[in-house]
Amino acid sequence: MPPEGIKLTPRHYAYLKISEGCDNRCTFCIIPKLRGDLVSRPAADVLREAERLVAAGVKEILVISQDTSAYGRDLRYAASSFKDRDVRAKFFDLARELGELGVWIRLHYVYPYPHVADVIP
Repeated sequence: MPPEGIKLTPRHYAYLKISEGCDNRCTFCIIPKLRGDLVSRPAADVLREAERLVAAGVKEILVISQDTSAYGRDLRYAASSFKDRDVRAKFFDLARELGELGVWIRLHYVYPYPHVADVIP
């Protein structure tokens, strides 16, 4: 298998899943019953996968999860080691690090939690 994994999208973009499930129990939504509670990936794992995608020629990374704004809450925003430094599993920190890759980053399924406004600048 190639280092960037097997992609079913055109070469110029790829999806990057950062978590699975959701802790919210909205009456109109079945996701928690289908996917379970929020389970976030460590930030270092996400960033390493993003780097592999960029090295493979991806120009746009589409960050996805059922509730992207809640990323890392289940991990209590625990830090993991990436390039000899600690990066917290927190929405803002992950967005900042992904922004350093030099490709378009598109954040999907971002809901209006108070901390989301910090990412806009």
